[in-house]
Amino acid sequence: MEAQALATHLGPWSRGKGSLQYKLTHAVSQAIKQGLLNPGIRLPSERSFAQALSVSRTTVVAVYDSLRESGWVESRSGSGTWISNKSSAVLAARSDAQAGALASSPLLGLLASQREGDTVDFALGAPPPLTELRPELFALPPDEYAALLNDRLYRPLGLGCLRQAIAKYYTDSGLRTGKEEVLVTTGAQQAIMVCAGLFLQRGDTALIEDPTYFGALDAFRAVGARISPLAVGADGVSPAVIRDRITATAARIVYLTPTFQNPTGSIMPRSARKEVSRIGAEFGVPIIDDGVLADLNIDGSPPPPLAADNPDALVLTIGSISKLICAGLRVGWVRAPEPIIQRLARLKSAMDLGCPPLTQAIAAQLLGAVGEARKLRRQQLKPRRDLLVSLLRRQLPDWKFRVPSGGIFLWVKLPSGCAREFAQVALRHGVAVLPGPVMSATEIHARFLRLPFLGTPAILKSGVARLVTAWRDYESSGRRERPSELTLV
Repeated sequence: MEAQALATHLGPWSRGKGSLQYKLTHAVSQAIKQGLLNPGIRLPSERSFAQALSVSRTTVVAVYDSLRESGWVESRSGSGTWISNKSSAVLAARSDAQAGALASSPLLGLLASQREGDTVDFALGAPPPLTELRPELFALPPDEYAALLNDRLYRPLGLGCLRQAIAKYYTDSGLRTGKEEVLVTTGAQQAIMVCAGLFLQRGDTALIEDPTYFGALDAFRAVGARISPLAVGADGVSPAVIRDRITATAARIVYLTPTFQNPTGSIMPRSARKEVSRIGAEFGVPIIDDGVLADLNIDGSPPPPLAADNPDALVLTIGSISKLICAGLRVGWVRAPEPIIQRLARLKSAMDLGCPPLTQAIAAQLLGAVGEARKLRRQQLKPRRDLLVSLLRRQLPDWKFRVPSGGIFLWVKLPSGCAREFAQVALRHGVAVLPGPVMSATEIHARFLRLPFLGTPAILKSGVARLVTAWRDYESSGRRERPSELTLV
């Protein structure tokens, strides 16, 4: 196993109390217990693993010795070190092709991890709830609450009132929509998953932006897709590139985030959007338009959704209220032609039968205040974006980025070194960051970090101060000058 892949399995292993040796030994043994490292997997060399984690080789040598003594690994002179097949915990762990495809994913570790102490979290992109909205929007009238509480219907397509509210939301944004063209999902992640599951079989090719949202990578890997990358530029993905890649790979689906792309913040021009929908229709290839961040405009207004100029095209428009209003409700949706919605609903019904009606009813109320929510979120995000930009330009002037006109991220290029290695150093200085390779199917973007501007001013200032200290530590170690790392970008 490659050292960087093993480091990804371990997540934020260096947090908490204890020596680095103790924490690393515990992290590796836990990865084995959880079936992330299966019997027979050869561990990386001590030197390469130490480099990936930005620790001394002596620490890794001691960790491997401890794991051997505990029976987790075996070694033989000249043959390296591998996961033992004798441990009962290891024998209980089972893997299959799907688990293997997801093995390098950081998603579960990022979502499940609780940052200990005063760690500043620059890894996740979850905005705080808009508590400035009227409180009654987050509660149901007593009679409606009682009716839904006693409702035993599953409604696999979603509550009628929410589907109607979503249809109005799109119609108002320039994409004519009826409620029969809407499927409610448990968050946008499930929406991506059902779209991938409907149109792809194992071995089919999916065209996906690079870099992109790592949860989308997981969804397509889970169905066994072959992922073919689409380079993201200042204007998103070029329609000409999409056409060429469909022809070259016989792709069965295309995944795009044309508005405030995650993580680059790029916006696809309207003319390109028209061309992309035409290309999808020409080749009969569905296009996913992930618009989860589309409401988070800070400067100006973005173009309408991809399908706005061709409402009947095979475009699957995904949305959610999580980023705009409240992550706690976990309500998402797919907007597509009605026959596709019916097929998606059958697939989704095999997953969960139906989404919770109480949260759907609250989401319907909140969508009625979407204009107010956009204004409040813009008032929150603009000063935070500008502050993070100012702090980085003043304190880390060699770090390069473009200022996005919306969304929640800066896509930052380090002047040298390896973002994965720097992330290990940063965590030990009390700040968690997301390195670029985890947002790439091909694990490129080795010098990039994704930094959200979601924290309060105090948190942003503290986070950048820690990044400065971590960067100085990383620079002084000499790791950033290694020629092998300079060739990664």
